[in-house]
This record gives sequence, C-alpha cells and structure tokens, in this order.
Amino acid sequence: MILERFPEVERLSALEKLQLASELWNQLEAHPSDLPVSDTIVSELERRMEHFKNHPDSSTTWAAIKARVLECESC
Repeated sequence: MILERFPEVERLSALEKLQLASELWNQLEAHPSDLPVSDTIVSELERRMEHFKNHPDSSTTWAAIKARVLECESC
C-alpha cells in the first residue's frame, strides 16, 4: 500500500488529508494523458462510439437529461 511508504500522511488531520487528496486529484486532472487506460475501457468506449454512430437517435442530449432532472426536483 502506498500509505505505508508515507507514514506522515497518517498523522495529518482529516481536513489536511482531504486537502492532500484534492491537490493530488488536481495534479492528475492537469495531465490526463499520463493516466493509464486499460484495453477493456478502450474497447468499451470504441463499442459505445460505434453504437452512437450507427444509432444517433438512441442517445439523449445533456440538455434533455438536465431538464428531466430539474423537472423531477419537485417530485
């Protein structure tokens, strides 16, 4: 486990750990091409894109989803 290599992290407060997690996430987010992507994920994304290309009407736009969610807030 990585935490075993950095025992000082265990001594951080909950807030400091949250801040550390946030900083680590931001660092990863700044360089997305550095993140490994498994062959399984690539295959699934390719499958979904092919389905979208062949059946564009089967997809729902973000605007439609957002409208439906906002409409249900009063449900």
